[in-house]
Amino acid sequence: MSESSSVEGKKRPWWKRALRVLLVVVVLIVAAVGGLVAYARADLASRGQKTYDVRLPSLEVRYDAATVARGEHLAKHVAGCTECHGDDLGGRVFVDDPGLGRIAGPNLTRGEGGRGARLGEADWFRAIRYGVGDAHRPLFIMPVRDYQTYSGEDIAATIAFARTVPPVDRTPPERDLKPLAYVLALAHKLPSYEVEEIDVNVPLPAAVPTGRTVEYGRYLAQTCTGCHRADWSGGPMAAAPPDAPPVSNLTPGGELAQWSEADFVRAMREGKRPDGRMLHPFMPWRAFGGMTDDELGALFLFLHQIPAKPQGV
Repeated sequence: MSESSSVEGKKRPWWKRALRVLLVVVVLIVAAVGGLVAYARADLASRGQKTYDVRLPSLEVRYDAATVARGEHLAKHVAGCTECHGDDLGGRVFVDDPGLGRIAGPNLTRGEGGRGARLGEADWFRAIRYGVGDAHRPLFIMPVRDYQTYSGEDIAATIAFARTVPPVDRTPPERDLKPLAYVLALAHKLPSYEVEEIDVNVPLPAAVPTGRTVEYGRYLAQTCTGCHRADWSGGPMAAAPPDAPPVSNLTPGGELAQWSEADFVRAMREGKRPDGRMLHPFMPWRAFGGMTDDELGALFLFLHQIPAKPQGV
């Protein structure tokens, strides 16, 4: 009996043995991936529970018409607040991707489902400057690196606008991340809690006079670094939706070097390149197209005088 069984074992087809090995490998891979996702999920949750005691400088917020108008202009056309929070600041889904999941900007107004009613001036400043919420915990995907050059005056103007917008009754959906998003966050390839990446002790910068100058262009261009990188060289975006193209190189090493100022303004206002091609919808030109002529001119001057760099990788 034992001799017969031994003979049958020797005659077992090779593909059955290979299938068993493959099955073991698949089980091990699934277990490893599951363990990695679980660890990444726990890591993100732990980072989100940290508290930050940040310094709040003395800041005067005025609510006169000119200041509120300046804040509205900054929020809608320079800082890009409406890209995540909606034109009315009532919140909106700004990521809805089968691979990454769903992420919505919260309702910032005083309406039902909004946070505005419970936020004081200090809370607003802490959020804009440091990406830290009213519970002293980090805010998820709050692009505070883009705002590190913002002067106290411009932050105060943004606060004045945000605190006076009409209330909106809306409750955006909860965040729902997919496994890939957790793994990318673990590898710091998905923007998560940017307060971890800034120096909270850096003092507020001085105000930069507005005008068609290189200095003011540099001030405005900081907002572009969230997508175009800190050196404006562009390249693939981390954790971008699958249909997002590489981000353009804005230095003289890229296509922009061949554009005139009129070409640049047309692209920002109409979404068209000089050759007639439309900019990709991922580029929020409709928001930034609301910059003034002097702001776009200053931005163009600055981008044309920075050192040329190859496309980022």
